[in-house]
Amino acid sequence: MVLSLGAQPWGNHFLPIDSDEPVPSFPLDLFFCHDCTLVQIGYTIPKEFMFRDHKYLSGTTRSLRAHFADVARRILERVALRPGDYVLDIGGNDGTFLRCFADRGIRGLNVESAYRQAKISEEHGIACVNEFFNAGLARRLRETHGPARVIHGSGILFHMEELHSALDGIAHLLAADGIVVAEFIYLPEMIRNNAFDQVYHEHLVYYSIWSFEQLLRRHALAIEDVEFEAIHGGSCIAYVRHARGVAPAPAVREAVAAERAQGFDALPTYEAFAARSQDVKRALRTIVDGLRAQGRRIHALGAPVKGSTFVHFCGLTEADLECAVEVNPMKCDTYLPGTRIPVYHQDAVAPPDCYLLLAWNFQDEILEKLAEFRRGGGQILVPFPTPRLI
Repeated sequence: MVLSLGAQPWGNHFLPIDSDEPVPSFPLDLFFCHDCTLVQIGYTIPKEFMFRDHKYLSGTTRSLRAHFADVARRILERVALRPGDYVLDIGGNDGTFLRCFADRGIRGLNVESAYRQAKISEEHGIACVNEFFNAGLARRLRETHGPARVIHGSGILFHMEELHSALDGIAHLLAADGIVVAEFIYLPEMIRNNAFDQVYHEHLVYYSIWSFEQLLRRHALAIEDVEFEAIHGGSCIAYVRHARGVAPAPAVREAVAAERAQGFDALPTYEAFAARSQDVKRALRTIVDGLRAQGRRIHALGAPVKGSTFVHFCGLTEADLECAVEVNPMKCDTYLPGTRIPVYHQDAVAPPDCYLLLAWNFQDEILEKLAEFRRGGGQILVPFPTPRLI
């Protein structure tokens, strides 16, 4: 174990403000594996609890929509889709990614476990299988739809309780000349950003290129190429194929060499990350306490899952934050999980003196929207890599 974030609620457990239902807590501890170098949490909340009724909608953020459109374009540059081919999106949420293909007349199939997101996907014309993806479902999909030329997963291959079954399913369902496009938070960037809030119960594992490759090899899959993006605080897009005959691109070899040189295959790197996480916590508390002593009002901007980790680890309460504000209607008029900090729609609340930017991974988009607020003297508290007021 390298970092204990304490007992915390599931970060998507939003309850209505008038609810008295208790919110359970679970261990949230980060571990490093000496054998395969995989970084992972030590306790798994059952997937049925987390992923049947959660509040995340991928279509609410302009930056993410633009990113998906760009990824779709890149896929089509790598794969010449034939008539009858389809794109499978595992954990495709409300179908935002697959709409990029539907707009081009390309068939898509969403596999999404959450009830409401699956319904929204269907309402937007994106066919959806409302189940958890595993080897059994993959066999059924191959029988009914045939092999998939493209299998995409954004932020899903580190969520999977049945990880090995899912990868067996991907290998079975993937066409012989097909490609898997796996998007995930890139562990080295998470460590460099001190972003301990990326550790939450939905994120079961945290990949470097090396550790992801070791996992894939167990399922006769291999990384052909990688690209790195700033989205979500630093992400990797890995292009994966059946292992036979794959020649890794120079970018793969260079990334692995850099990970080794920078110590991401060794325990001390993660112990240092844990120490810096405590530094961030202390610095954040100092700034918040100072603002409150001056009588300044603070709202959390955004109520992402990772925001729950941040709020609980830093010991923030309703005495520190008047509320959180959101644009996702599914989170409005609730409490931040395990707290009495209310969440309101951003348009329904007068601006505070300072916003704590919990949705810091969309910082550029948010700062642009808040230009007038800042010109009027409003401040924004950015938590990572070191807390600072702008």
